Amino acid sequence: MKELAIVTGGTGALGVAVARRFADAGYEVHVTASHEPEPNHSGPGVVHVVDLTNFDAVRAFAAKFARVHAIALAAGGYAGAKLDALTASGLEQMLDVNFKTATYALAAFATKLGTGSAAVVVGSQSFEGAANMAAYAASKAAVVSLARSAALEWKPRGVRVNAVLPDVIDTPANRRAMPDADVSRWAKPEQVAEVIVWLCSRAASAVSGNAILVGV
Repeated sequence: MKELAIVTGGTGALGVAVARRFADAGYEVHVTASHEPEPNHSGPGVVHVVDLTNFDAVRAFAAKFARVHAIALAAGGYAGAKLDALTASGLEQMLDVNFKTATYALAAFATKLGTGSAAVVVGSQSFEGAANMAAYAASKAAVVSLARSAALEWKPRGVRVNAVLPDVIDTPANRRAMPDADVSRWAKPEQVAEVIVWLCSRAASAVSGNAILVGV
């Protein structure tokens, strides 16, 4: 029987790369999407439409599975704003899509992860603070703390948790947002995916509670 991997945000640029890498490694892959994917969606895995900001919806999704070997929390989003332009809704959006989605998923899948299982949370190198994106950076700092807390809590039962911290990822959305940037310095989604899947593998069985920088 194949080991099972869950990828949240599995129809986005990073999520598709992570799902594909899990599939290539022989996992049965299930991914979440916030809405039905486009007809030309080419990513692997069974797609489940789940509102990751709704705790009951995430728990209902987790209830579909008896045992999960790996979970990659790739769902998230970015919005920049100077502090003097920050709005309540802007702050709530960053906390919702980054921190809340990761927290709900880890809580819902806690009992599905057993000895030898692993979870990876996608943070950001902005987690220590960044100008003009305080809400985003703070939400990613919370994600890093969440991963560390889960790693300590689940260590006695052999479940590992790590955070990966990419810099800018080379996605179509980021290229549109920063048309003048030097994209040669951006990590490819496939490079980040390689690290995530390795962290969930037996080769990384001694690695937990870390925040790992990923970039070029």
